[in-house]
Amino acid sequence: MPTRRSLLAALTGLASAPASHADIVIDAPAARSSAAIRYWPVVTAREDWNVVSAAPDCLRLRCFSAPRPVSRLDNPTRRHVGVDLFARAGDAVVAIEDGRILNFYPFLRASTGEMSYALIVGHVGYVANYGEIRVTSLRDRGLSVGDVVQGGTEIGEISDTRQLHFETYTPSATRNSAWRYQDARPARVLDPTPLLLDLAAHGRRLLPGETAIAEPQ
Repeated sequence: MPTRRSLLAALTGLASAPASHADIVIDAPAARSSAAIRYWPVVTAREDWNVVSAAPDCLRLRCFSAPRPVSRLDNPTRRHVGVDLFARAGDAVVAIEDGRILNFYPFLRASTGEMSYALIVGHVGYVANYGEIRVTSLRDRGLSVGDVVQGGTEIGEISDTRQLHFETYTPSATRNSAWRYQDARPARVLDPTPLLLDLAAHGRRLLPGETAIAEPQ
């Protein structure tokens, strides 16, 4: 069992220590978007707003398929199904493109004790999990499961985890999937990395206080 000192050392070193290339799956099918207008999903003033952790460096083990949990890198039990995007608690989350809210349920407890939620949204050609947002996200915005949302519409608020955990799936998904470390990639799991890299380079970014411009139908 790792000591508290060794655990802290491992966590502190994540910023500079990339995951082993053998640990990262880089040939998974990827989510693709055909929408003409798309938005970066986090509305934040952070300078690293558009950093997408990707293989081979896998910054801070935030990339797709990285070993988990980070406290047991010598004996991981599962893989990271999404990509973690930098944010601040309370930052708004917007829909990347038009879609329909499919599900909303408890997801991960933050170190502060707050339970974050998964928000499952169906987009054309893929389903996205806007994960680790606050339980009040839909209620505070007058939204419900089944509602249609436009790209750039606020759909949530970052929880105390201070990141957006973003996953993508095939169109039939209505919940997130777990990926056991020794198992093959679940068939419905898609790699969100290419989509996020494209959004970082070409998507519309909203700053705090800005709203999306309504597009003609």
